[in-house]
Amino acid sequence: MKSRYLIAFVLGFASTSHGALLDDWSNDDLCGWMESAATPEYIQKEVLNRKVICYGGVEVSSLPDDKLVTSGVGTTFPSPDPSLIPVTTNDKDKSYSY
Repeated sequence: MKSRYLIAFVLGFASTSHGALLDDWSNDDLCGWMESAATPEYIQKEVLNRKVICYGGVEVSSLPDDKLVTSGVGTTFPSPDPSLIPVTTNDKDKSYSY
C-alpha cells in the first residue's frame, strides 16, 4: 500500500509541462531579439504569430513615417550620405609590390 503512494507521489513530480517555450516572454523581450543580427527562427515565428510590430528593440503600435519607405517593387532604402562615400582614384600609374 505504501509503494502505491510513493509511486503516485513520484509520478506527480514527473508529469510533463504543457506550456510553450516562449509563453512567458513579453513582446518587448521578443523585440529585443529581433534587433539581433542572428535572430533564431522560432523567435521570428513567435513575433509573426503574435503580430507584434518591433522598432528599436521594443514593441510599438506603428512604425515611424520615415521607416515606411516602399515602392511597387518592394522596400527601398535611402541613398547614403555623399560625404560618407570615399573618393576613388585611378591606380594604373602606381606600381605595387606584393
